[in-house]
Amino acid sequence: MSTLTRDNLVSSLQQLTTSGGADNRLVVAAGEYYLIVHGRRGAPELVLEAVTNFYLQGPAQLTPARQRVLGDRGFRERQGKNNVYRDARPETPESLARLADDVLALFALAYGVAEGEPARFDLQLGDPEPTRNPDLLRAMRALAVRRDMDARHRVYTAVMNGIFLVPTDPAGGTVDEPLTVDRLGQFPVIAGFTDAESLRLWQPTGAPFAVIPGARLVPLAVARRVGSLLINPKGNVGGELYINELESIDGALRRRGN
Repeated sequence: MSTLTRDNLVSSLQQLTTSGGADNRLVVAAGEYYLIVHGRRGAPELVLEAVTNFYLQGPAQLTPARQRVLGDRGFRERQGKNNVYRDARPETPESLARLADDVLALFALAYGVAEGEPARFDLQLGDPEPTRNPDLLRAMRALAVRRDMDARHRVYTAVMNGIFLVPTDPAGGTVDEPLTVDRLGQFPVIAGFTDAESLRLWQPTGAPFAVIPGARLVPLAVARRVGSLLINPKGNVGGELYINELESIDGALRRRGN
């Protein structure tokens, strides 16, 4: 745990454009509140993402006055996103320091977190996660329009052929033990995401995950006796497969020799 200061912010912000790759992120978090700064090596542009009430619960929810602070400081909604965003282009040390001051002011005025209070700085440097599932996304969009068995079977086939980002449980005993994200009665519910962007809509600050093919995830889910598998929860295109559907897909996988 560090502290929310200008020097700590400037030091971390600098690395977003000088280190890593094309998908660098800095998560600055204090309690329930966080700001994410997106950047890429060699490019001066930064994108600031501020948490909103979509992800805040109970007493942490922002009052209308504190929500207005976000708008007054240039944060706006973006299509398909749940937080609010603003762009920045700090090309000089002075402008980077001003941006750090803006972040301090945002935390103080919108989130009630004063300069010098404890904060977590999580610098995530690297290139974009390459997993994509265009066939599954198309099949799920089609199922949302035509809710018949043909459309549903296309989703099942795409799940069998897909590759998922699966949130994992660090205490699960294995590196790819799926995290229980909810419960359906007495049964655990797990999640799989078609791409990193969908995973971040569920957990913007990031979450440990394993890359698991659908042909392995479905038998794993059946063996764990899950209640359901959520696909892209909180995402723009998603769905839910219940245990009876997972068992049917598992049977199809066995018949084709997976």
